[in-house]
Amino acid sequence: MPYSREGRRMRAPVPRWVSGLGAAILFCYGGVFAIGSAARVAAPLTGPVTVTYLIDGHGRADVALELPGGRREEMKDVGLPLHRDIDVHAGQPVSVIATAAGGLLVRCEMQIKGETVAADTNHIASCTVTPGDRSTYRPAPMGPAMELAQSDDIMKLPRYPGKSSPVIGRLTDRAAGLSYARLGGGWASPSREQLPGAAGRTLSLWVESRPERGWFALYGSDRLSPELFFSYKGERRLFQAAMAQMETFTWIYSPDTIFVDLVSQPLTVDGREAWVLVRQTRMGAKADTAIRSELQTLVLIDTGKERPAYLYVRMPDPAQDYLPDVNRLISSIRVL
Repeated sequence: MPYSREGRRMRAPVPRWVSGLGAAILFCYGGVFAIGSAARVAAPLTGPVTVTYLIDGHGRADVALELPGGRREEMKDVGLPLHRDIDVHAGQPVSVIATAAGGLLVRCEMQIKGETVAADTNHIASCTVTPGDRSTYRPAPMGPAMELAQSDDIMKLPRYPGKSSPVIGRLTDRAAGLSYARLGGGWASPSREQLPGAAGRTLSLWVESRPERGWFALYGSDRLSPELFFSYKGERRLFQAAMAQMETFTWIYSPDTIFVDLVSQPLTVDGREAWVLVRQTRMGAKADTAIRSELQTLVLIDTGKERPAYLYVRMPDPAQDYLPDVNRLISSIRVL
């Protein structure tokens, strides 16, 4: 979802193989995530209270509403955005949990009399409030600041300075329909012990990982997640699908995390149309990680099959000495 430089969305519209990847974003193409209102002094609430909840994101979500008296309402595979009013009595807690489809990000927000009293953004977003009890009002965090590429942005991939790692062979992902360089010079397949920290989701056919100063750089390939196929349509299909797939790798480390898209550019890869995105995640002081920033690169390629394929590269900081490998990997891609 496109955002302004102040982190407010302007308009609204994964293998599962990298945990700890960087968060938010929220997508590319419809709705309003960052809605805020200044806290204001109000008289104590009594009697019936109308709580408004909003669920917004790219795509669809499962929504569960917890009501007083142990009542629970569930909505499966709901199209977003979703906007509902519920009536409860002051002093009775109410909560909503939204789980986005396909590993995307989703935002929940609760309002009382136009005031935001709860907000959360994540792959699973949760909001809880007790009307009339202001100690339960937690409008912050409003989510990380985001500066995401717009559909008409062209920000070119740089030629990273320095020497890239040697190529010692090729990796072939027949399911995705791609092959690309196998890098040496320290790159190696992750051990079974390393996998939980480097790739908690299901790996695609190939992934290379480097334990270096306490962090892992990795790269791998796959096809566009089937749950995200809805984004692959229209003239901007490659951009839209690349943004959606990137969102699944974007994790919210802390409320003060910042996401910035540095590159958004059409490419020709082995004679095929493609789109490259580079997203930088800057962890805030509240992030419980030794990593302070990371770069994620995703190249989505129209291979001629129903679902496009992609190559994904993650380089946590400090990774500057390996950035030339990004250029080498992209230039090595071949469509099978």
